Amino acid sequence: MKKEYDILVIGSGLGGLVSALILAKEGLKVCVLEKNNQYGGNLQTFSRDKLIFDTGVHYLGGLSKGQNLHQYFSYLEIMDDLEIQQMDENGYDKITFGDDEIEYPHAQGYENFVEQLSQYFPEERENLEDYCEEIQRVCSQFPRYNVVGKDNYNEEILHLNTKRFIESITSNQKLQSVLLGSNFLYAGDSENIPFYVHALTVNSYIQSAYKCIKGGSQISKLLIRKLRQYGAEVHKHAEVSEFVFNENNTLTGAKTKSGKEYSAKQIISNIEIRSTIKLIGEAYLKKSFLNRVLSWEPVPSCFSVYFVLKSQSIPNFNYNIYHYSSEETGLECLSIQKRKLA
Repeated sequence: MKKEYDILVIGSGLGGLVSALILAKEGLKVCVLEKNNQYGGNLQTFSRDKLIFDTGVHYLGGLSKGQNLHQYFSYLEIMDDLEIQQMDENGYDKITFGDDEIEYPHAQGYENFVEQLSQYFPEERENLEDYCEEIQRVCSQFPRYNVVGKDNYNEEILHLNTKRFIESITSNQKLQSVLLGSNFLYAGDSENIPFYVHALTVNSYIQSAYKCIKGGSQISKLLIRKLRQYGAEVHKHAEVSEFVFNENNTLTGAKTKSGKEYSAKQIISNIEIRSTIKLIGEAYLKKSFLNRVLSWEPVPSCFSVYFVLKSQSIPNFNYNIYHYSSEETGLECLSIQKRKLA
């Protein structure tokens, strides 16, 4: 006999788990289906010889008291159980180029951000202040980002290009590259990325930057624990093969590859949109919507290489390094996140 739920969530990435927990806390009957052996999407970790490696999330921003992620995680009841360590306040990220030995810092706190970079660009202090003011202004336009219960925002800010804006702030090419130095976080394409994406990303880290001591997977584990406390079901090895429609063409549930069927009043898809379209079936979607989605070009991606260093071979450092072969901060970036193993 198939079970019926209020909400069925496909995929257990952070968005899926958070959506599921919010709804479960509101008293709805929720079920999460994950196709893999491990929950969490980009929160997943893996281990080799008892050492933990992150696959996606290496550090988090906005986790100090009163900041947005702290408020969200507190509402989700996982904040107090997170094992985190605040990163170097004078440079949580450091940007380097080619043979230039200087490590240009991104510091925590907006005044400190300006102060630290002004040591290397003293004539650019006012421009740095303008950059920081604009980031905060843009972020203030997104109510949900600031945990405010409004739905509308100023659409004008959606069209500002990241690279064009940085170039308008300063003509110093080195500083432009430094300010764009962590663009690896949002796929590294400042030519085509709107400035609000840059602003929302870096603002959280400038507010505060933390790394997860035991890897990002602790977040998904805590969320799943809370989900089960609120009566939700979470299943892995449950890959959805198709969505189910009734005779009125109303979406009523989903089937998994193992043959199980789950019925729900509503479905949340936390998987890639083309995969979702395949599950729905093109016949149920408007042609204009299909054409728009299928016309999107694939976005840049990356690959990771993990090294275990010999003990005592390199001093510990509490920041990330983004290294570029030149001042052109495009896609050729080496990002180094060091975890203290013992």
